[in-house]
Amino acid sequence: MSKAELPDNHSTPPPPPPPPKRLRKFMLHLIYCLIKLLAKLPLGKQLAIGRGLALILWPLLGQRLHVARTNLALCFPDMKETEREALLRRHVDALGMGFFDSAASWFSEDALLSDKYRIEGAEHLDAAIARGKGVLLLGAHFTTQELSVRMLSFHYKVHGVYRRYPDPLQEDMVLKARLRHFADMIPSDDMRKTLKYLRQGKIVWYTPDQDFGEYGMDHSVFLPFFSIQAATVTVPGRLAQSSGAALVPFFFRREANGQYLLRILAPLDDLADEPVEVAREFNELLEREVKEAPEQYLWVHQRFKTRPDPSEPSPYSLTEDKQN
Repeated sequence: MSKAELPDNHSTPPPPPPPPKRLRKFMLHLIYCLIKLLAKLPLGKQLAIGRGLALILWPLLGQRLHVARTNLALCFPDMKETEREALLRRHVDALGMGFFDSAASWFSEDALLSDKYRIEGAEHLDAAIARGKGVLLLGAHFTTQELSVRMLSFHYKVHGVYRRYPDPLQEDMVLKARLRHFADMIPSDDMRKTLKYLRQGKIVWYTPDQDFGEYGMDHSVFLPFFSIQAATVTVPGRLAQSSGAALVPFFFRREANGQYLLRILAPLDDLADEPVEVAREFNELLEREVKEAPEQYLWVHQRFKTRPDPSEPSPYSLTEDKQN
């Protein structure tokens, strides 16, 4: 792991206690109704509100802010601390805009989005579909992910894999919103359903770039990500072995002109029988993509929380909680 010093002059307030269940239910319904209303606005105005939301997010992020600051220090050790702090500020801006990306993905009319993106490399996906053995789209957790996949769905039927929400009400709300545009949503613990869709020749979107903790080590290996050994799932390669599906990297970002770039890369067909090498190659591709728009990657996730040596302290241990 990089020995970069972590900044110690930024105090982080503890997260507030969760609201009572009845109040939480009311708040979720209120937020749901609000984002449906805001999604009627032009996308540019939504994102402007998102940048304003970042001013509110900054003091509320608490532990997540510490996690993001730690990740940036680990991944960009040669960057001056002032530059990393500026990057962190831009990341919080991207989180605010990402909230409205999700709102637009779920509820905006097609006409508000149809001229806001461009697809690069669609021929790779078309060729993979033509094989007739299914396509596993390998994505990653960028702040633009929800809206980018919605835009891709204008051209292809996409089935998404997701982690279940601990709150049933939140799960129901988000799933209903996503299913307005996704062909289906598959819980990440239902690999049989994922395999079924792949064997039927369908497109499944899967994001393998998170650390699932100790319970995920049965299907993970430690591989470099920004020169740091990171727990990396080998599930994509194993799914390809079982189904014959093509492994197609799919990345996305918001460009300076406000357009969204959907970048589809050539399939990793030459690695399909080697799950570890698939995972290694994906980490390398992802690192390259992150460097092109680092503020848009989801730095608030504890990407390096699981260590190769169990006795090694977590890099987030100063204020560690059990958030992902």
